Amino acid sequence: MGVTTIRLNEQEEALFNSYAELTGQPLSTLMKQALTEKIEDYFDLQAGTEALKNLTVETVSLQDMLKAEGL
Repeated sequence: MGVTTIRLNEQEEALFNSYAELTGQPLSTLMKQALTEKIEDYFDLQAGTEALKNLTVETVSLQDMLKAEGL
């Protein structure tokens, strides 16, 4: 398992440690979760941007879509 060092100023360290204590989770776990969520958000944005590029100009109202689905 690798070890990564992150430099924090005093305010950051106090804030992050306080939050870790509040949640009862290790700071390393919280940081890994936060970075994982950030990466997921990035990929979601990329997928959304690509989907918009491929979007046709044809639109369908909600009522028409529900009618087409028999709902």
